[in-house]
Amino acid sequence: MTRVFRISLCGAAVSVLMAASAPPFPVSAHARAEVFATCAGRLAALATNQASLGNPDHKRTSQARDLFDTMLEATIPAALDDGVPDNVPGLWRSAGWAEIASLLNDMHYSLDNGRSNRAKSAIEARITDCERLVL
Repeated sequence: MTRVFRISLCGAAVSVLMAASAPPFPVSAHARAEVFATCAGRLAALATNQASLGNPDHKRTSQARDLFDTMLEATIPAALDDGVPDNVPGLWRSAGWAEIASLLNDMHYSLDNGRSNRAKSAIEARITDCERLVL
């Protein structure tokens, strides 16, 4: 995919997002970059876990992560113009990764079934929030 096509695809996705019934789409470049980076991190952690377990869904999850990475790449210049420091998008992405990794740890290794179930529900909710932005 060429860079122009990917950016055009992002623009089309944003148009759909604005019209769809989804969580409120961030208005500022700063907020968009944060959401895209956080979701990219969340999906990266989930895809890594899925791949390690042999779950074939890791391919779809990786594709969704790639879409968020592309949208982040398209948003970063405007976010930097808004005053976001260069290193902050990476920190947001890492925070999304850590959030899901921690929940996956609770889901897989907690001896408390309630805690494990709550972690699974939290993962599903966070991934769904990200998916609603692009579907």
